Amino acid sequence: MKAKSITFFVGFIVMGLAYGAILYFFREESSTQEIIYQALIFGFGWGLAEVFVFPWIRKRFGKEKK
Repeated sequence: MKAKSITFFVGFIVMGLAYGAILYFFREESSTQEIIYQALIFGFGWGLAEVFVFPWIRKRFGKEKK
């Protein structure tokens, strides 16, 4: 459970900051508050995907061992 929490927070922080930086530098019509809100939502979604969706995909479509 501790590993899942760490994975969630790392995905949340890193991807949220990356998405926020992309929005900040390439989207001129948004206010800073909107960019922060969008980055938080994206980071939260990515963190959940890192914990629940991506492991399932790796397990389901990974190379089968002989």
